Formats: sequence, structure tokens, C-alpha cells
Amino acid sequence: MTAPLVFLFTSGWISAVAIALLWTITLVVARRSPEPRVAIANLAPNAISGSALLAAFGLAMRQTQVLWLALLLAVSLVAFLIDLRIRLADQASGLRRRTD
Repeated sequence: MTAPLVFLFTSGWISAVAIALLWTITLVVARRSPEPRVAIANLAPNAISGSALLAAFGLAMRQTQVLWLALLLAVSLVAFLIDLRIRLADQASGLRRRTD
């Protein structure tokens, strides 16, 4: 029982499974939305960020070059910042200071 699990982690394949699951859930949630295109546009940066982190983890488990890990972590950070900007834009009216 533990040997296949150890292989799944040490080979890095756990990341591929997790990325596939992440995108499946993202697409199902977007499809169930009243506006699927808007939903996927709003969810994609978060999914891209998570995918880059999971890919970096998988490659780290395979002891790949640090440059690839740094690149994936940078992609994750940029996608996170885009996601944060989208979320803050949706709440912009509530974040303004009132100086009445």
C-alpha cells in the first residue's frame, strides 16, 4: 500500500494528479455558473497560480534545476497578484475611505 504512494510522491506524479483535479474542479464550478465565461476568467488566475505551485513541487520532488523552480514560483506569484487585483477590483467601492 505504501510503495505506490511513495512512488507517486517521489516521482512527482502527485503534482500531475493534483493539477488535473484542480482544473477539473475549476471548470465544473465555472460551468455551473450563470455566466461561465466570466467565471472562468475570474477563476483562471487562481488555478494558474495553484498549478504553477504544484508543478514546482513535483519538479522539486524530482530534484530538477533550481531555475525551473524559480520560474514556476515567479509565474505563481504573478498569477496570484492578478487574482488579487481582480478580487480587490470587485470590492473597490467598499474599500474607499469616507471623509464626510
